[in-house]
Amino acid sequence: MTQTIAPPTTAIQPPNLHDGPRVIRINAALIADAHHSFAPGSLILQVDDDQWIIHAINTQAAIDQLDLPSDLRTLDLPDQIIIPPLINAHTHLDLTHIGPQPHNPSEGFVPWLDMIRANRILEDDAIAGSVTLGIEKSLAGGTIAVGDIAGAPNAILKDIPIRTLAHSPMLGTSFLEFFGIGTTATTIIDALQTYLANHLDQLQQELHNTGVTFGLSPHATNTISIAVYHRAAQLALKHNIPLCTHLAETLEEREFISKGTGPQRGFLERFGIWDDSILSEIGKHEHPIEHLHPVLKQLPILCAHVNDAPTDDEFGNMIELLATTQTSVAYCPRAHTYFGHYDTLGPHPFQAMLDAGINVTLGTDSIVNLNTPDRITTLDDMRLLASRDQTPMHTLLSMTTTNPAHALRLDPNAFRFESGHRPAGLLSLAVGANHPDPWSSVMHSGSSPNWILFAPKNAVKTGAD
Repeated sequence: MTQTIAPPTTAIQPPNLHDGPRVIRINAALIADAHHSFAPGSLILQVDDDQWIIHAINTQAAIDQLDLPSDLRTLDLPDQIIIPPLINAHTHLDLTHIGPQPHNPSEGFVPWLDMIRANRILEDDAIAGSVTLGIEKSLAGGTIAVGDIAGAPNAILKDIPIRTLAHSPMLGTSFLEFFGIGTTATTIIDALQTYLANHLDQLQQELHNTGVTFGLSPHATNTISIAVYHRAAQLALKHNIPLCTHLAETLEEREFISKGTGPQRGFLERFGIWDDSILSEIGKHEHPIEHLHPVLKQLPILCAHVNDAPTDDEFGNMIELLATTQTSVAYCPRAHTYFGHYDTLGPHPFQAMLDAGINVTLGTDSIVNLNTPDRITTLDDMRLLASRDQTPMHTLLSMTTTNPAHALRLDPNAFRFESGHRPAGLLSLAVGANHPDPWSSVMHSGSSPNWILFAPKNAVKTGAD
């Protein structure tokens, strides 16, 4: 049973409920999006067709020179910065009930998977409750849209996370997850085709006008055969369904694909999934990106993590290979650290990917690997990259607004502060007292954002986009 989730409380109400001035000026220490920044800045909003639309944005001194209405309402936020609402390109909201959990990277990835399997819930009401909690924590973190994975407990296709997200104030894509390799490959193809034949039309009718899209998520290269990947791609193209998969997440995945050995093979053997037919696809000294490339080049796919993308002589340049496709990458910085990949694989090559023209976004993965139990938001992943790697402001805002909007089929213009655009929302973040650099202050803070404006439907594409 889905629960009612209230939209966040905002400083600016929708125009049709607003009985004051129809033009608002917001002054702040900094106003910034993926492409522009003004410090101190001003943003002018006015009503157009019962929606807020950006009339002007500039420095406060430049805005002072404009001919503005006498009944203008002013919202002064001298100790705040204003940014667009955030998008979390990769998360697992149905794991929110588990909460943050410790992990010892030296034990490998499989024990962590066993912990997740042991704590997954099966009943629809309980799953809906976990997703609802995840949505509430996402909104608390300034998140307006997600790329969520609708998990498959006990390999059962579950669309209750999709319906729960659709009944919330948030936007995004909910990707129906499935597994299929070895003894389960043929079974999942049949089950997936049956599910789509019986449920897709009704589900898409239910999702109409919600801002939530149905997607498919073949889990990962170590749990999905290439034949199943190809079939999923065919179904996605036929039904115009977006795809997401986990790719090149661990060194164990590399060992499994390139050599056909290691803990992930043992995991399949332990559950009776392994059969020697798998060796017809793996063990050919291919990297996971190379292994999946024939599928990736067929259509745009959102690939989570891609922590392992070597450019050395052993496999060749995997970033260049990835750049020959329409792949988007969802890099999860805190998950990368939590699982010890920074030590085993080195720094994530997200900047080299961006330089190669790859659409890189940020995600959180699940709350299990987060250090913020009160919120689920890429804001804190931005903070990690700003403090550790000195990643520039506009790069961070691109990876959390316009880039993931592109990956999740939302309108990037709703996350750009430009004249004539209808914003998806506005967030404010507190600046430390007397701090000379507002952005640096916010990035080194642990505070949560506040909603100034919440208008998610402005980010929903219309027509035949």
